[in-house]
Amino acid sequence: MPPPARLRSAAAILLLLARAGSGQEARPPRLDLRVAADGWGEARTADIQALLRSAADELLLRFPGFPLPVIDVSRSMAGPITLYKRGPDGEVQVKLDVEGMLWARFSFQFAHELCHVVCGAEEYANPNQWFEESVCETSSLFVLGRMSETWKTRAPYRNWTEYGPELKKYRDERIEKEGEPLPEGVPFDEWFRGREAALRADPHLRKANLTIAAALLPLFEEAPGHWEALRWLNTVHGHKDRTFSRYLGDWSRSAPENHRDFIRRLAKRLGATVDP
Repeated sequence: MPPPARLRSAAAILLLLARAGSGQEARPPRLDLRVAADGWGEARTADIQALLRSAADELLLRFPGFPLPVIDVSRSMAGPITLYKRGPDGEVQVKLDVEGMLWARFSFQFAHELCHVVCGAEEYANPNQWFEESVCETSSLFVLGRMSETWKTRAPYRNWTEYGPELKKYRDERIEKEGEPLPEGVPFDEWFRGREAALRADPHLRKANLTIAAALLPLFEEAPGHWEALRWLNTVHGHKDRTFSRYLGDWSRSAPENHRDFIRRLAKRLGATVDP
């Protein structure tokens, strides 16, 4: 005879408490990562593999149960990119434009491209593509900040522990030196409204992308569980002239209800609204 429901509930609570007390943590989805053997200069493939897995964990922890495709990483000579076209076995093809033991740069680029993967990026006429580009820059900033903390106790190799502060330093320098500065006295949302038309025409205005990314970063750092909302960003393709508010509305309606208030907070930071 099964135990009463109240006893089953009590047992479940005790099990959760036991797991919490044992130090068990959420695990990221399994990542099948394949790194090309050549093209990285003095950096060893095994070290790149370990580094990229460490970067990936910081983002993927927020995507429980996400069905990750195989990811092939190879060298680019023309900027980092995730190809829309899959490889012969359905793998996602990520190309990074870095070589040598520049671990912060490797991590920054890979965190951006991995964000496109979890966004379900597809090739379609999307005048709001600049938003995904900017959020993927936010991913890079977020991941580097988290890695700098994680590496204090759990670096891929023990002798990499001392490199952790360099990851955060690289992140902070990117924000300070690579973003588009706001004119004196101009609030961020007002600056954004003045740049939106240009971003709709060219989603890869990297200085503007980074300025937006830095403005959104605190929201994701305060509530990292909402990274998962990006799974539904490209569910609706919409019209080639879709407004940003409609784009956000399509995203909000596609995402589970627990992420919708967060999407509204992102919109508010940009001075935008979410179409009901």
